Amino acid sequence: MTENGQSGGVRVSNKTHFWGVVTLMVVVLGLIADTTKADNDNFYTDIIRLDNVATRIHQSYVEEVSSEDLVDHAITGMLEILDPHTSFFKKKDYEELKIHTEGKFGGLGIQISIRDKILTVMTPISGTPASRAGIQSGDQIIEIEGKSTKGITIDAAVAKLRGEPGSEVTIKIRRKGEAKPLDFTIVREIITIKSVPYSGILKDGIGYVRLLTFSQEAGEEVEKAIKRLLKNNIKGLILDLRHNPGGLLPEAKEVSEKFLARKSLIVSTRGRLRAQNKEYYAGGNPVLPTDIPLVVLVNAASASASEIVAGAIQDWDRGVVLGDTTFGKGSVQSILPLDKEHHLKLTTAFYYTPSGRCINKPENDIPDTENGDENDEMESEKNTTKPEEDESGSQSKRDTVEYKTNKGRIVFGGGGIIPDTIVEFTQPDPIIKTLFLKDVFFKFANSEYPRLIERKIVVDSSLVIDKKIMNDFQAFLDSIQFEYKSLSHIKLDEFKSWAGLEKDTTVDSALLAENRPDWKDEEVEELNMMVAKIESLIKKEDQRDFEKSEDLIKRYIYEALLVRGLGQDNNLVYRTKLRNDDQVLAAVGILMDEQHYKRLLEPAKNKKNKQKL
Repeated sequence: MTENGQSGGVRVSNKTHFWGVVTLMVVVLGLIADTTKADNDNFYTDIIRLDNVATRIHQSYVEEVSSEDLVDHAITGMLEILDPHTSFFKKKDYEELKIHTEGKFGGLGIQISIRDKILTVMTPISGTPASRAGIQSGDQIIEIEGKSTKGITIDAAVAKLRGEPGSEVTIKIRRKGEAKPLDFTIVREIITIKSVPYSGILKDGIGYVRLLTFSQEAGEEVEKAIKRLLKNNIKGLILDLRHNPGGLLPEAKEVSEKFLARKSLIVSTRGRLRAQNKEYYAGGNPVLPTDIPLVVLVNAASASASEIVAGAIQDWDRGVVLGDTTFGKGSVQSILPLDKEHHLKLTTAFYYTPSGRCINKPENDIPDTENGDENDEMESEKNTTKPEEDESGSQSKRDTVEYKTNKGRIVFGGGGIIPDTIVEFTQPDPIIKTLFLKDVFFKFANSEYPRLIERKIVVDSSLVIDKKIMNDFQAFLDSIQFEYKSLSHIKLDEFKSWAGLEKDTTVDSALLAENRPDWKDEEVEELNMMVAKIESLIKKEDQRDFEKSEDLIKRYIYEALLVRGLGQDNNLVYRTKLRNDDQVLAAVGILMDEQHYKRLLEPAKNKKNKQKL
């Protein structure tokens, strides 16, 4: 074969034959199945071109490249021009996807994170092997099966810790207060991720249900929670969908059925193929009686199946949606099996609420943030009928059409679900933000908890953050060299950097002469004195900020100690956090004010004396 690839009478290699067969199969299958291509689509010519490139690289590149790598990277390149929810899964990745959507896996029952570059246990899940073995929050996992975890990623750690139920895994733990590391051999069990980690009664007889994800038991768990609350004669219900990234479409339908009348349209899908155009209706009577008021909490991290439920409840005027505008992930992903080990999760349709508005936010409007893509809605690929022509419109532009709910209220689509009442999350003070960013509360709780046990102080609802604990907290801040700087302090540091000031607040004359050659010696001396005085005043301001936030700091210390002692999924932990939740408190206020609740569900023309929270 010549350098340009032409040859005469050359024997065809087996590798060439392989790629030729692949091309022939793609073209033949495409001719049978693909009737959706546009008139100017040269799909089959382009596929042959792709095969030619792969063949030349595989045969003639200076170094050997495996066909698997070539195909995998070609697939990755193809997916880059599609939406971010379309993914290619190898066997391992697909198993991980099923874990998140099915809600079960073989593991230890711990939540882990990388803290200070060390694999750390955030909290053990109660009732799991890790909890029974005595694994504690703050434990550092330094070895798994005898191999160091230094530099390990979360994904790699999860892969090592999970495994077949009944199998063993040995981990080495470094724990504060222990002279040497501890070895644990733990038998893996099926770990069930609860869709409803907490439900209960808030003040004034208002029920609350926290729905964390739409895994396979979501509908059943929500129903059980509602029925338990109804036995206590609740006066209203809060369904909390905040930070819920979505999950399975059938579960979104089933959860919606708990609140909507039988035969109510819940959601419809429209795609390029007629087979993707479907409507989903409530199949039974609601579990929550229609005369009990309902508030649905959402925020910018409520996505996908969460938006289906919130949109259906809003369009049927069944309840008030409260919080922040949702994420806008309103697309259907179908899982297409490619072979025994490979799957393609492909966006095939958009979701539409009962009023006809599209939930999906145009890609250029979606914020650059991670949002639980592994929990996207999925449908198994069961339809093998002949596809038909495109019947859907493009969603590349924001929808500005006004839609109407069942009662005639105006709502908008094309950008998530906009709440009926917007109550934004209250941002904490700068010093509280800094403490959280430095992970101070978590670290202090792990340090302080053993001391409380030694003092025979019970960590429960009776715990008081007294002067001794606050002194310990201040000592802890000193030990980790924690430094808080207000905005004024940051601005002063920027000026000092520009002027060349050293730590002792003297000026680097050479640098200052370079920046301001016209300054005289007496002016430099005056600057030194001025900066020193300003710095003294700002440090006092920083201290006042700390003192003003002392009540909040005590609250977060208390919550962190509860998590350390009782676990993240403890009911007391949930109740404690909800007591100080502005959005929950606003929801309770609406549910307790019957007239206000009714006004929020009336069309604008019928509303009088509007109130704003």
